[in-house]
Amino acid sequence: MDQSRREFLTNTAWKGAAAMAAVGAAKCGLGMLPSEQAAYDRYNALTIPRPDGLLDGEPVLQVPAPDSMGVAFAVTALANGFVELADNPQMNGSVRFMAEGMPQAGIDDRVLQVRMTGLKPGTRYWYRAGAAKLEHPVGYWTKPSEIVWSAVHTFVTPGENAPSHFGMMCDTHAHFEQMGKITKKYRELGVPLMVWNGDIPHSLTNKREDFVKHYLVPPHNAGYAADTPIILNRGNHDYRGTAVKRLGEVMMPRLPTERSMRDFALDRNFAFRMGEVALIGLDTGEDKPDHHPANGGLSRFTPFRIAQATWLKDQFKRPEIANAPYVVAFVHIPLIELWPGANPGTLLEDYAVWQKECADLWGPILTENKAQLVLAGHIHRYRYDAATSTRSWAEIVGGGRGDSTFQTLVEGKVENGRLVMRVYNTDAGTIVGEHFFAPRA
Repeated sequence: MDQSRREFLTNTAWKGAAAMAAVGAAKCGLGMLPSEQAAYDRYNALTIPRPDGLLDGEPVLQVPAPDSMGVAFAVTALANGFVELADNPQMNGSVRFMAEGMPQAGIDDRVLQVRMTGLKPGTRYWYRAGAAKLEHPVGYWTKPSEIVWSAVHTFVTPGENAPSHFGMMCDTHAHFEQMGKITKKYRELGVPLMVWNGDIPHSLTNKREDFVKHYLVPPHNAGYAADTPIILNRGNHDYRGTAVKRLGEVMMPRLPTERSMRDFALDRNFAFRMGEVALIGLDTGEDKPDHHPANGGLSRFTPFRIAQATWLKDQFKRPEIANAPYVVAFVHIPLIELWPGANPGTLLEDYAVWQKECADLWGPILTENKAQLVLAGHIHRYRYDAATSTRSWAEIVGGGRGDSTFQTLVEGKVENGRLVMRVYNTDAGTIVGEHFFAPRA
């Protein structure tokens, strides 16, 4: 076995846990009080049967990073979660990762989350997710069932050596059948990473189960993110309802190590390379000003946007971002609106058509660093705004399902020395827009 493979297969935490379990097993029956021995014998004699239907749907890959990957999946009973990871499709020499949580694993009766860490950038891995049902046969003593495993799936981590290929969907608004056309298309295209650019629910998300249905087991979309990691970039509708603070229980935030203490609240902003393309995620927040009565005095989006401007400046100091041939930023609410009377997000009347505050804060930073493109959603209509002499970046707005519009899939891929952006009408199965970008100077 070569050194690189040996390093991949080393998982100190798992080996340590196994060693401790072995020691515990060796002690059983030695030096116990009779009542303790009787309890242990009763515990040891009980077998938890393999539960049928414990896994509710396929795993959902999320929060990809060059050296880590998250996965969440739904279950139907109280369980512990696992992921086995390998560098080959036969799963030889796989490493097991446990559900997130310390000092105890993050057990749950509906959603399990596992983070695979210590990965290599731009590398293909194979994995399977599993769960063990938990019961309490003796008092508080917990005993797991046999692990129920998913099928084996595969993914590629981001990185400078990853494929220069990505996609975006937006404004799905719980139209699951329509969303199924998008997910089918990007799997046909082999897109290795998708940004879900906001407005996944309708408006009010009042139960965690709503998030489970939207993200983990959406109807008509079985396995939609089992082999294609999803990045959630929130839209205004993703902030509405009493369950919004529980989103992280379903869709994992980014690792704390991916941001400084100053930026700790920015737990969904992202900046990493996908091959030759630097992908940057910015959160435009609500489509009404903080003082709008609809927000109930809860909104703090202006300081949130200012904090992201500081964070954005720092991303261009990172060599892998500063040296990227292409820079693409993702926002939900557009940063451009050519109609002078459009609501800029500062008015009490109606809702923002574009986000002037974000444009003023982030636009100059993107131009200063010669970013070529911003991808947005929100207005439910595909649109292209070209760059200008004073603005380095163009903007592509993805279309959402509406009365007279169509749902889009936006695909980006570097071909023949330039970034090609294709916009698909997933209703008709046609390409409605194709835009080309040269590398940054």
